[in-house]
Amino acid sequence: MDLNPIKVDSLVSFDELGLRNARPEDLDPEPTEFMERLRRWPKSTFCIVGNEFCERFSYLGMRSVLTLYLINILQFSNDNATILYHAFTVFAFSSPLLGSIIADGYIGKFWTIFSLSIIYACGNVVLAVASTFDKDSHFHPWLDLAGLLVIAMGTGGIKPCVSSFGADQFPSHYVVMISIFFSVFYFTINAGSMISMFVTPFFRTVPCMNHDSCYPLAFGIPAVLMVVSTIIFVLGSFFYKKVPPKDNVIARVFKAVCKAVYNRITKRSVRREHWLDHYLDGHKCDSDPQCIALAVKGKRIGEKCAQQQFADDIKSLVRVTVMMLPVPMFWALYDQQGSRWLIQAVAMNSEIWPGYSLLPDQMGVLNAILILLFIPLFQAFVYPAVEKCGIRTTPLRRMVLGGLLAAVAFSVCGFVQLKVNQTLPDIPADNMGFVSVINTFKNCNIHVTADGTDKYILANQSLVDDKVRELQQLYHFNVGDHKAINFNFTYAGSECFDYDKAPFSVPLDIKGGKTYFVAATPQGIFSGTSSIEKPQEGAGESSVSLNLLLPCSSLPTNVTWDHGCKNTASPKLSSYSSRIAACEFSEKPHCDPRNKKYYVWKEKDASLSRLHSDGTDIANGTAYAHKDIRPGVYQLFYVRYLKPDGDRTPSENDLEFYPIDDVILDVRGQGGVYTLTVATNGVYNVKENIFNLHAVVPKNHVSILWQVPQYVIITAAEILFSITGLEFSYSQAAPSLKSVVTAIWWFTVAFGDLVIIIIDKIVRIEDLAIIMFVFAAAMVVVIGVFILMSIFYYEYVDYSKKQDDRSPVEGNDNLSYEYDDEDCSTKL
Repeated sequence: MDLNPIKVDSLVSFDELGLRNARPEDLDPEPTEFMERLRRWPKSTFCIVGNEFCERFSYLGMRSVLTLYLINILQFSNDNATILYHAFTVFAFSSPLLGSIIADGYIGKFWTIFSLSIIYACGNVVLAVASTFDKDSHFHPWLDLAGLLVIAMGTGGIKPCVSSFGADQFPSHYVVMISIFFSVFYFTINAGSMISMFVTPFFRTVPCMNHDSCYPLAFGIPAVLMVVSTIIFVLGSFFYKKVPPKDNVIARVFKAVCKAVYNRITKRSVRREHWLDHYLDGHKCDSDPQCIALAVKGKRIGEKCAQQQFADDIKSLVRVTVMMLPVPMFWALYDQQGSRWLIQAVAMNSEIWPGYSLLPDQMGVLNAILILLFIPLFQAFVYPAVEKCGIRTTPLRRMVLGGLLAAVAFSVCGFVQLKVNQTLPDIPADNMGFVSVINTFKNCNIHVTADGTDKYILANQSLVDDKVRELQQLYHFNVGDHKAINFNFTYAGSECFDYDKAPFSVPLDIKGGKTYFVAATPQGIFSGTSSIEKPQEGAGESSVSLNLLLPCSSLPTNVTWDHGCKNTASPKLSSYSSRIAACEFSEKPHCDPRNKKYYVWKEKDASLSRLHSDGTDIANGTAYAHKDIRPGVYQLFYVRYLKPDGDRTPSENDLEFYPIDDVILDVRGQGGVYTLTVATNGVYNVKENIFNLHAVVPKNHVSILWQVPQYVIITAAEILFSITGLEFSYSQAAPSLKSVVTAIWWFTVAFGDLVIIIIDKIVRIEDLAIIMFVFAAAMVVVIGVFILMSIFYYEYVDYSKKQDDRSPVEGNDNLSYEYDDEDCSTKL
């Protein structure tokens, strides 16, 4: 046998070699051995996979902290932040249509991915730069929203191109290797998702750039990753197999549908079996480019071959699209994991075990992990087990169950929220005023009544062992627009000083819609408004305001104070009003401004108020605004400046700290709202400092782990509904319109987020629990409609068994076809 290889002249055709009808798999069989597959594997796909990993890290990392950024930095309300978050998602999942049109009809996948990746990276950079500005900067929110819009265009535009471009690198008949590539690609997506959603929230909690949070880092690293993603993609440029753009299928389908509708309206006398058949009105096969191209490959020409087949393909697309109508409602529930579920998590106790807390925006990692676990679990065990019970697990049945599970997940979320609501602040109506009473005395009981009514009897016990007092009752007063109410104080105890001799009264002007406090101190009665807003930074903080009633005479005498008590004529009657630092407690008083647990009450957020005794002004007190502080034990310090400072002092050498004796701030739990009142245990004879930490709003007592069941259920729903739905839609669409079906599927995500915005605008509900129940009920109704639709979906189409009835397979140009004269179908 002659083993010498056959030398084929480049001008010799396949016809002359007798290979005209040879299949590509015969000429270049797919390797079956592992090492051979590894050797033949297109190395350029590693650039594509690396590009996707960085892109997913960038997008999902940025999106994981976006809601908290909108609330805390751009200062949107929870409802408006939810709307903006989902508006961003609407744009991100609408732009795949644009990306598909550009790639398929104009510049091809490579140039689409490259150009949109550059735009995408620019959007990330714009957002990162915008986050460096202070909250009150005039660049907010317009620069941020511009960055988000550009990101949405970029991420959506490349979404339909990257995976298919990776598959283009393989010969079309390398079915197993393409399947392996998609598995690797899908794993890369989830790996990037998990890592970014776990790591990025940590970035925002790091103090930087004179702020306690660092969104520039949280957005900056994804921006860098997107630049790296683009560079990695470009590195493979010279090795990619770049398929030139072909027919713009989406535009062609759109034109065909419009033409069919137009002909149906204008030519009422013409009767067709299906309304899409009107697309063929006036069609002439011998002058149609598609028909001519198809006829060249065949042996005979049938009438309307290509366009009749295309019309039939669109009919299958319409059937699938109709079945996809309920899909947006599922996404309306699913995508709230990044908005309302996150808002719920912020109001929960995120401490997993002592000393370690899970950030609220890290809970989304659970979904990514469960997806990887549930996919093989359902395929290998759940579906076979159900089949053994005699129940067919058809795609539509899976989707019905998945939709119902999504409703169950939101019902569970609603019940969890009912428990969370018990820790939320009681907000007064416009005609109501709330008042709480604070007693800073150590051994002195105080009895307080409101003048003119016996209904509001306020009894307040003295502080015991300097511990945090449990939440005290807020007393409600119907004051209309505003009303002055006298509070009568009676003292009894061993350390009431001169107050126990006779009762006295102090007036308080109460306005509707506000919450007030009245603090009884050795210096007198100190009153003011209380903030009832829980912290929403998402790092386990509690909000603490400071009432400082220490006179200037209590300051260290060996220090020259240039502000805080500057030019004070009567230091005994004036309170210190400059900065107060809270530093992490240590046995040796020490304050490090670079410590993560370093907080400052600033003079710009302070106001001087008068202390009263029997209606008479006797001194000043300083009321500092609320400061979000992480759990821990802190010591308070006076701060003396050695040179001008910023919001966060960069060095210990710029400041001097002097401890406030006997005052320890013990912030326990997360999410509480407290008022710390510091006074002296003596009218002006400073013997010791005393304090009271009064709980205005209780801490979060519902563990964030109670969200785990709803995440487990919604992930199971995703497996059954989303993954199955995409598989169903893809399998039931004609091969020539697979890309169109994929684009429509992505568009259902955009429409689902639009449903969230519409419902939020129409149904104005403040209670998050009720919102969850409303969406659960809406999902049940939609699934009921879907069940009725499924009943009329009589037969599943299996195109894999009808390959001989299809038009030419893309990429197999050497194949021979025969055409049936009756139905012009293509036979392989």
